[in-house]
Amino acid sequence: MKLSTQLSLALAIPTAPALCASPRFSPVCSAANSRAGGHQLGVWQDNGWEFRLDAPLRGHDVCLHLQQREVVFFERRPGRYFYVVDGRSGRLHHRIAAQAGHHFYGHGIISADGRYLYTTENNAGTGGEGVIGVYDCQQDYRWLKHLDSGGIGPHELALMPGGEELVVAIGGLKTLPSHGRKTLNPDHLRPGLAYINLGTAQVSEFVDAPHPQLSLRHLDVSVDGDVIVGAQYQGPVPSGRALVYRHRRGGLLEALQANNSLPLLRDYVASVACDDKGKVLCSMPRDNLLTLWSINDGRFLQSWHLRDSAGACYDPRYEQFVVSNGRGQLMAAKPGHRDLLPLAYAPGVQWDNHLVILPEGWS
Repeated sequence: MKLSTQLSLALAIPTAPALCASPRFSPVCSAANSRAGGHQLGVWQDNGWEFRLDAPLRGHDVCLHLQQREVVFFERRPGRYFYVVDGRSGRLHHRIAAQAGHHFYGHGIISADGRYLYTTENNAGTGGEGVIGVYDCQQDYRWLKHLDSGGIGPHELALMPGGEELVVAIGGLKTLPSHGRKTLNPDHLRPGLAYINLGTAQVSEFVDAPHPQLSLRHLDVSVDGDVIVGAQYQGPVPSGRALVYRHRRGGLLEALQANNSLPLLRDYVASVACDDKGKVLCSMPRDNLLTLWSINDGRFLQSWHLRDSAGACYDPRYEQFVVSNGRGQLMAAKPGHRDLLPLAYAPGVQWDNHLVILPEGWS
């Protein structure tokens, strides 16, 4: 496939020293924007870009192909392309377009055996039907088919333990590129969680959100198989409703209870990250917050203030959450520590809403 000349590789030389109090963290993958209006996709390590691709449009999430050592970057909704990049050199391998009439929602996940990429997509050609795209990673990410996503507006998805099922956050919002970001079904939302059996290619369980205005967008799966999902309320805010939920198969969505003093005014969860010790961190950029919760008993544990908070991921090597914001900062959030620890600063960079850690031994 011919690669676009609009996507260029810039091996990074840091433009300013990082401001580090705790400089130990694993390399992170993320999309970012510049103050000048440009868009980047890349890997940041220590004090600068390990590699960076200048992209024509804004990026969103990232997933890793562990077996092939590739990084897959997705354009932000309504994205027409995803980009497959060599995870060590930064060389562009593939630029894959959505099928005719479709666009990406900005998220994807690789199957446990490394054979397939699954993406959340909008079939705008049929009026906004949500689908899951299936691509063959061993055949240059060739599109194979679409699966039923379980609802309108599928957003983030993840593999369940064992790798035989997907779980998908269903936003419920019908949008079409011809109408921008306008919600076309404001009175008929049905957000929820959909589980898809990859053997049968069928939706095996659908769990409705506790309220039809609670659009479910971002999620993560704990080591014990609990699904933690964050909501973005579509009605007047503040709503006073819980925004973070836990789900266990066969049950209802259970709210993680916030502290009454938590200053939530905008009702918007942007990123969800579970650690390996029973905790989950959520970024809430419209309220400039990071919140930490206990998964097992649903307790709110603590929060940190971070202006324009964005991405969040867990770094098991250093037993910390790594978080980003729209002001170029990378910070460490350590459970039990009152303050965030500065890791790095990227002048002029506005990190997007998702981060992914490169695992130890990647290179």
